[in-house]
Amino acid sequence: MRYAQCAGDAAALAALAAFSLAVGLAINHFRVEPVPMPYQTQEQRLAAQLERLIHAPAFQVTPANFIGLGQFRAIVNSGSAVIIDARAEPFYHDGHVPGALNLSREDFARDYRRLGSVLAKDRGKQIVVYCSGQDCHDSRMVASALLSLGFQRVEVFTGGFEAWSRAGMPVSRK
Repeated sequence: MRYAQCAGDAAALAALAAFSLAVGLAINHFRVEPVPMPYQTQEQRLAAQLERLIHAPAFQVTPANFIGLGQFRAIVNSGSAVIIDARAEPFYHDGHVPGALNLSREDFARDYRRLGSVLAKDRGKQIVVYCSGQDCHDSRMVASALLSLGFQRVEVFTGGFEAWSRAGMPVSRK
């Protein structure tokens, strides 16, 4: 009797797991930005977003010019450039460089569509991209994506938000 009860419980559990998997796959299929089933690196996910956004050739990380804290501070203070924060939205809301726009690597296509009109009117302006800090590569990937989209004056602040805030510079929060 006990064996039959365990077998019935196992069968019910397997049926529940199969049903849950089917529902999860269906929901993912109908999402605006479905989660890819096979694992993709950050570069592959950004390349896929760019492909959907503009049907661009294969994405490659393109070298951009790099600037340090002193030059970045002067650019921010002058208001002469578009400042892009490449970190995920929650980090941007926790604190960012004043005036920075959030164009995250993680949600690049969505954020680019949202900021498209702003970026289009400033197409000729200098753009400076930053992310978390020295070890973060999101700023380089976003800068490469912007270069792929035809922006020409794109630079990367390599110190990122970490160097900015550590230097006691002003921080905006949303």
